[in-house]
Amino acid sequence: MDGPAPSPASELPFRISFSGHGGHLRLDPTPHPPSPIPEFVPLPAYPPGSPSSVKEYLEANYLNPELHLPTAADGGRVWDVDWFAMARPPLEPSAPRTMLVPAWEPPFRRGRGTSQSASESQVWDPESVQMEMGEVFGSGTGGIAPRMPGPAKDFVRGSINNRPFRPGGLLDDDAEAAALEKAFPEGARNGDWVRELMTGGPAQVAPPGFRKGLELGQLKEYKSHWKCFRNGELVEDQPASSSNDTMEKYSVQFDDLFKIAWEEDGANKALQEDGVQHLDEEKGTEGVGEQKIDALQDASETITKLDAEKHVLDDDPETQTDLDLVLSSEVKDTRRESGVSGDNKATQDGKVWALVGGDEDIVTDFYKLVPDMAIEFPFELDKFQKEAIYYLEKGESVFVAAHTSAGKTVVAEYAFALATKHCTRAVYTAPIKTISNQKYRDFSGKFDVGLLTGDVSIRPEATCLIMTTEILRSMLYRGADIIRDIEWVIFDEVHYVNDAERGVVWEEVIIMLPKHINIVLLSATVPNTVEFADWIGRTKQKKIRVTSTNKRPVPLEHCLFYSGETYKICERDTFLTQGFREAKDAFKKKNSNKFGVKPGPKSGTSAVRAGTQGKNLDTSNRGRDHKYPKHHNASSGAAAVPQSSSGPKRPESSFWMPLVNNLLKKSLVPVVIFCFSKNRCDRSAESMFGADLTSSSEKSEIRVFCDKAFSRLKGSDRNLPQVVAVQSLLRRGIGVHHAGLLPIVKEVVEMLFCRGVIKVLFSTETFAMGVNAPARTVVFDSLRKFDGKEHRKLLPGEYIQMAGRAGRRGLDNIGTVIIMCRDEIPEESDLKNLIVGKPTRLESQFRLTYTMILHLLRVEELKVEDMLKRSFAEFHAQKNLPETEKLLLQMLRQPTKTIECIKGEPAIEEYYEMALQAEAHRELITEAIMQLPSTQQFLTPGRLVVVKSESDDDHLLGVILKSPSQTLNKHVVLVLTGDCASSALAPSLSIKTEQEPGDFQQGHFIIPKGKRGMEDEYFSSVGSRKGSGVIKISLPYKGDASGMCFEVRAIEKKEVMSICTSKIKIDQVKLLEDCSKAAYSKTVQLLIKEQPDGTKYPPALDAIKDLKLKDIHFVESYHAYHRLLQKMSENKCHGCIKLKEHKSLMKEQRVYKDELNKLKFQMSDEALQQMPEFQGRIDVLKEINYIDSDLVVQLKGRVACEMNSGEELITTECLFENQLDDLEPEEAVAIMSAFVFQQRNASEPSLTPKLAEAKKRLYDTAIRLGQLQTQFKVPVDPEEYASDNLKFGLVEVVYEWAKGTPFADICELTDVSEGLIVRTIVRLDETCREFRNAASIMGNSALYKKMEVASNAIKRDIVFAASLYVTGI
Repeated sequence: MDGPAPSPASELPFRISFSGHGGHLRLDPTPHPPSPIPEFVPLPAYPPGSPSSVKEYLEANYLNPELHLPTAADGGRVWDVDWFAMARPPLEPSAPRTMLVPAWEPPFRRGRGTSQSASESQVWDPESVQMEMGEVFGSGTGGIAPRMPGPAKDFVRGSINNRPFRPGGLLDDDAEAAALEKAFPEGARNGDWVRELMTGGPAQVAPPGFRKGLELGQLKEYKSHWKCFRNGELVEDQPASSSNDTMEKYSVQFDDLFKIAWEEDGANKALQEDGVQHLDEEKGTEGVGEQKIDALQDASETITKLDAEKHVLDDDPETQTDLDLVLSSEVKDTRRESGVSGDNKATQDGKVWALVGGDEDIVTDFYKLVPDMAIEFPFELDKFQKEAIYYLEKGESVFVAAHTSAGKTVVAEYAFALATKHCTRAVYTAPIKTISNQKYRDFSGKFDVGLLTGDVSIRPEATCLIMTTEILRSMLYRGADIIRDIEWVIFDEVHYVNDAERGVVWEEVIIMLPKHINIVLLSATVPNTVEFADWIGRTKQKKIRVTSTNKRPVPLEHCLFYSGETYKICERDTFLTQGFREAKDAFKKKNSNKFGVKPGPKSGTSAVRAGTQGKNLDTSNRGRDHKYPKHHNASSGAAAVPQSSSGPKRPESSFWMPLVNNLLKKSLVPVVIFCFSKNRCDRSAESMFGADLTSSSEKSEIRVFCDKAFSRLKGSDRNLPQVVAVQSLLRRGIGVHHAGLLPIVKEVVEMLFCRGVIKVLFSTETFAMGVNAPARTVVFDSLRKFDGKEHRKLLPGEYIQMAGRAGRRGLDNIGTVIIMCRDEIPEESDLKNLIVGKPTRLESQFRLTYTMILHLLRVEELKVEDMLKRSFAEFHAQKNLPETEKLLLQMLRQPTKTIECIKGEPAIEEYYEMALQAEAHRELITEAIMQLPSTQQFLTPGRLVVVKSESDDDHLLGVILKSPSQTLNKHVVLVLTGDCASSALAPSLSIKTEQEPGDFQQGHFIIPKGKRGMEDEYFSSVGSRKGSGVIKISLPYKGDASGMCFEVRAIEKKEVMSICTSKIKIDQVKLLEDCSKAAYSKTVQLLIKEQPDGTKYPPALDAIKDLKLKDIHFVESYHAYHRLLQKMSENKCHGCIKLKEHKSLMKEQRVYKDELNKLKFQMSDEALQQMPEFQGRIDVLKEINYIDSDLVVQLKGRVACEMNSGEELITTECLFENQLDDLEPEEAVAIMSAFVFQQRNASEPSLTPKLAEAKKRLYDTAIRLGQLQTQFKVPVDPEEYASDNLKFGLVEVVYEWAKGTPFADICELTDVSEGLIVRTIVRLDETCREFRNAASIMGNSALYKKMEVASNAIKRDIVFAASLYVTGI
């Protein structure tokens, strides 16, 4: 065979090569395919490599991309290699910059102009907006890097291993910048890569994501030349290396363009209004430290230089090329004008996020604006409903505030309909499980609905999901993939954010929602709706449309019921004083005769057959004691309001029968009577034993309904005392509704009340919050309630919420609200505030939890500080940060004055510091000295003192004229203020002297010299008298005498610098009462004489020897003070002629620095209200190894993230201390009930020794954790922490239930109501599921199986009976 033998590898139809940094194998076809049927020859071994061969291979394959020859160019710089168009592989884009992109809109939201024809309207012309590159190429919801969907089983609930989706409204904060730095090298972020590729230079060494790289030397330079044109004609062709000035006039250097573009971009982001673009408002909220302030200063200098360069270029019109114009004007204008991206650059100072109200055209032209509604309603929509629906159609978030029963649910239904139409999802969240169940029933017939609560999961794949707010929070923290599909989240009963325990959940969810989700908020009327909406808008960086109405669909009238009569006191929000006075007069008339016989209740109504009430009442109570004994001992913690102790106690029926008779006469039933105690509800209902309010047909309907509802219970459960007692009441048209009822019983009562067969319903306030069931009349048993801590008056918001249940839309013209008055009439002011006063404001209840901290620490892009900043509590502080940052920038620009020392190197700063320290010591010592008993003996009239000067110059010598008294608790002193040229400097004294009766009226004479004593005054009054002690001169009193100015003033003790040893004789009466000029002259002369030669002040009393200062702390401070004075005297500034001037400058500089530090602190994370608590909680988590020193979540932290039912620290420590290992499944689940049981004052359970030991062990763990938190300054009391989070009242009950004991028997073991027992066991099943997941994370298979067994043991019978709302009847 002629020629060289072909390589065996070349005979294969492919070749193998490596690609990418990871070294992936790639198969490429060979350029010249061999014969169709090649013989298989094994691949040869790789030839031995060397450093030079490897370098050549890398250069040839990776550093020199294959490029095609350039095409002809019209002008500019022509490269021998066309880098931008024909490079293969394509070059990496630079770091995020802004670009103009078309704003995509779904087809159903694309606007159709009214003037367009039918054919033109089919063509969509998108608007262009400016967006960050990271947003264009990022995932939009998953942070910087796109996130792959997880397994199907975690689609709805998410997983602890998932990363939460990036919350909406977060801008380029420090965390994102740090992640960006990892993704792009420095050269790729500042544009240097362009210059490196074109002109050569050092190559980037480390690939993205790598710590180390490979040094490959310099990049090769590609030659280029310039084509220079003028007026479209080629002028000259020069090499790129030419420095000809002519060439530079006609061309633009790429290097300069990139440099200017990046520098302008960076400067524009940093600077503000006066020639500098405003800082983005929300970026200002991320905190400013020293580095950011330095960056602001550098950017200020940069933009100044750029402006100067631009000014030079603008002077030469020939240099203004078209490209210059594009760069200098169009891009800049676009950046400003196209900032309509809803999430970013539109945020400037003065941006209004909460847009109140709508245009009237929306209402009048509603059906033209929304021609194709997603759902049709069979009634005419109200104004606020039309506005809300219009904004929903535009894809905007909406806040609807309206009274109860005003029709807010219409807005929620339309959001569901839009999600169905758009093939997306909508989530409806409610604060109470009852509302979730009821809404599921209401929406089931209209939409594809699913239900997610703690214990129920029905059709989670549905388009419209109804869930509690806690479930949505868990989904957000666990990064559930279903979040990607959600278009709307509807928050019902938003005013529940005021709840102290659960209000924080609303704030967490709102903050955590990704930006693609729109928000619908439904709330009762609150005063600060706009404020709350503004907070949401700023947090999410999107506009919130606020639409509200104060109109009630059914107006209310408010009445007082006293002594069988009703008195109307308010109608249509107008308080009627006349009605209140009539009720007050009736009360006074009835109580005028204390011994008068009170009239009994009216009788004779056909619908009420009372019988002999006294005996039957006792019989009824005895029967209930036998049949239903537990309710007499039940202590709900909300006892009824005590009645007046005067007079015999009347039976309960005498309170309610007159009212019910009155309502029946006026056809004001059905009625809801709100009693603020479960026990009072039961007692009130049983007191109406003789009342029968239903017809025979209604009785039949009730009996059939109850039989169907309770048929799902097994035999023994159907005969439970509560079930039997409630059915007996229901048949007579009387119902009871409170948290102590079994869930199925509550639902039966609710459904029958909605059907209208229950005429009188005794209920707690949960009925107003959790059930949408209006009545004809609402009655308040009392205007006071027990809130778990104290008995207090009802708040206006609570009253309005409950009163709003009165009046059925479409059935009643007016709703009636009645306030029961038994032994007294409420005050008029209280009633006005309650009925027509403003409802409670929305207040932040945000607080830090360990679960929140641990969840956020798992994600680098999110910080706990971000959550704190975005809370409603920090809203106002964060809102003002842009102004603070502007002020800070202005202060940084201010020039600072320098101190020039005439003695060489300035030492004034050291001197000033010593002076400040000495002053602090002096104030401390003075305060201590003034408290000493010995000091008071010296501070008597006539004692010389040195007083602190107001101007901080030399201190003043003075004499005490008067000691403190009851009228003036200060010392009155006369001080010398300086030399005076004449008395004209102090005219006040002359005027005063003229106005006084005068010294001459009284007469003065000179005592003969031989009769004067040594210490006698030279002048003596003829009428020597005792003073009244009243100061008759106005203080401060200024004057002059003997060529010296003086002032009489009142001083605090701390103003006394020192107490002198000298004392002079004064005339207090003439100085303070008579205002004698001669007396002042004599006193001033004596003071002057007391000044020794060469010194200003007489000797001072020694604090230790004379004043007996003995406290070691103050003695040390006294010696430190004198040491500082000695050092100051040795300083070269002491006695300098410029000392006063330089001290003034130092004071200005200190004030400037303090103000600067104050502004920096306000803009830092340290200024956050809960920052100290956050630091303490972080230290606690480090101490117990939930996180490490680098804040990385450890295994214990991941387990704690699973715990939502109980306190996360106690439950996690319980697991890691293996406290459940030696317990049987029944015992383990019994001890776990302490995590979820909520009632404080339950009866003490009877426990087995094993359970008692487990209880003590768990309680000790809680005490230890409480003490640890106290140690790290977390505001927690160990005993309170343990008792609040561990309640062992149902341990015995749950233990017996898990062993199979019937429900009727376990109810006899405790005084806790049946409803609370069921609620605890249902939550306990969720806790078992959480412990099972935690055991899976820990790898504890035994605990996993134990939790499965325990869950199955408690999941039976009436406790887990399905909801009637979910399954239907």
